Amino acid sequence: MSPMSDYTSHLFSYLFPSQITTLSCGHVIPASNLVAWNVSTGPTKGEFEFTFKNRGNGEMMDELGRALLNICTVVPDGVVVFSPSYAFLDNIVKRWSLPPSSATGGKSIWERLAGKKVLFREKKEVGVEDVLAEYAKAIDGGKGGLLFSVVGGKMSEGINFSDRLGRCVVIVGLPFPNINSAEWKAKIEYIERATLEKLTSEGESEGGYEGREKMSREDMTKKAKDAGREFYENACMRAVNQSVGRAIRHREDYAAILMVDRRFGREGIRGKLPGWIREGLVADAGEKSFAQLMGTLGVFFRGKKDV
Repeated sequence: MSPMSDYTSHLFSYLFPSQITTLSCGHVIPASNLVAWNVSTGPTKGEFEFTFKNRGNGEMMDELGRALLNICTVVPDGVVVFSPSYAFLDNIVKRWSLPPSSATGGKSIWERLAGKKVLFREKKEVGVEDVLAEYAKAIDGGKGGLLFSVVGGKMSEGINFSDRLGRCVVIVGLPFPNINSAEWKAKIEYIERATLEKLTSEGESEGGYEGREKMSREDMTKKAKDAGREFYENACMRAVNQSVGRAIRHREDYAAILMVDRRFGREGIRGKLPGWIREGLVADAGEKSFAQLMGTLGVFFRGKKDV
């Protein structure tokens, strides 16, 4: 459900904020069963910022591949990677399948990942049942599995990656919907219009704004624009939170949640994560090196071997 502001602002728009009470419960797991980290840089200090403009950046894709190679070395059993779109997933698979240059030799990133864990991927045209069955079989057989899925796809909703199926969930980038689509233009225009009408009505009513200073038309227009942007950002973060929630399904479960994009370090984005993830976030993780992340993961999973 998080973030909640859309529900309070739009479903209960006829109420003042002071008349609405919200409740958020923590997770059933102890704090020691979770490591949450916003990963801003990779093994060679390449910065991660998977904006729509940057998603074709080959160097950033390669840095992501190198990061996953390191993560798969430390994390046991199953690792689930959620990418922002099917198109991006197709692009990284193609990029990582390219043979290395003659100067470096060796294997492609995709081949090296396959040497760490058995690889699986979600496809639009393929049912998830067979993929999930093979993924579970690889993990039960001791080989481990690396499953590539899509935020908002079939595996991000209703599929539980509990226990060994999801010892690590990796969220790559922020899956913002296409703001230029007719659907999203209409949605944002409606939110802006409804917000402006509400603010105007409040200002005209007796005791409007609950004692606050009367707003100018310019301020109301700005607030309406802000509401549209908030609605758009919330849609993105609800999709992220739904994917994150696929792991850690009971009290004894444990996992690492890695959010690969420097924008996850922004206060506005971080504040839209579920409370249990925010509480598990390693302090100043975005400022720490990738080597520090690997050290933390190593300690975390070594401590869980006998659990």
